Amino acid sequence: MLARFGFLFLLWISGLLVHAVDGLATAYISELNVYLSILGTFFMVFFGSYYVQRMLGKIIQNFRPMLKLDDLGFQKFSERLKRISYSFLPCLFLAIGFGVLAGGPYQFQQILATGLKPHVIWNLSVNFFGWLLGATAIWMLSSIWIIIFLMSRQPLNVKLSPETMSRFRELSMFALWFSLFYFLGVSIGNLPFLVSAPALSLLEIVVSPYHFFIVIGVVGSLFPFYNIHLAILRVKKQELSKISEESEQLLEQLDEILAKQPEKQASGQTLTIMARLFSLQMKEKHVAFAQEWPVDISFLSKLLVLGLIPVISRLIAMTILS
Repeated sequence: MLARFGFLFLLWISGLLVHAVDGLATAYISELNVYLSILGTFFMVFFGSYYVQRMLGKIIQNFRPMLKLDDLGFQKFSERLKRISYSFLPCLFLAIGFGVLAGGPYQFQQILATGLKPHVIWNLSVNFFGWLLGATAIWMLSSIWIIIFLMSRQPLNVKLSPETMSRFRELSMFALWFSLFYFLGVSIGNLPFLVSAPALSLLEIVVSPYHFFIVIGVVGSLFPFYNIHLAILRVKKQELSKISEESEQLLEQLDEILAKQPEKQASGQTLTIMARLFSLQMKEKHVAFAQEWPVDISFLSKLLVLGLIPVISRLIAMTILS
């Protein structure tokens, strides 16, 4: 983690040296957007990626007992998940898309028009690096969803019990921590645009593309748990179906025994079948009322509060700057 912070500090120092060559050192030091971008948004993305890398392997291992895979199959599956998470090409394509939407071609034309001045080249390079980091944050969120989706599509070896739900609780805490980094990064990343942009009208605030990133964060945090919800429903349906089939078989056996011994005292076999039927009824009731969602109201309320961080920070910043 210190290495990441050191890299960002060296990036800031390189900007100072480059602007000093062009006689713009004072303007660079007094530029608030530089600190917000490099030591704000960039740092949050770096910290978030560090957290995801540390937790990803732990989450995959925690799901190991819940998957019907042998050791070799699980090893191949986990390696596949890690390749998805560490893929660079999706981040690159997203960064190029961000660059096009953020006016990258215009900045490139400006370089050609004003000449290859060191500080202009540095600004464009740092902008692309920022787009790449933003794309990395989006891809980390997407890869978490993909990983959970692929896990939920594997043959599951789970029982609908509080212990199973506790494993999903660990996953929900991971999603909340990642959401915190994501929304803080979005909040800090929006500040440079507020500093440099003119006053916005109420309509511009309401329809701002900024809200798109908030929606991505909320949906991206919830959608993986919807896939787990579907997987739990599938397991629940299978267990209820097995209970129903076994109950029908036992009832048929009981009818046959009673038909042969209508007036005799209940035999040991009859009592065994009746005890098994009672056990199946209790199991059916337990499965039918089992929790179907891996998250609860507490998770949703916390996610809502985190989703409001960018909105509140934006309103505060606009109030201060107005």
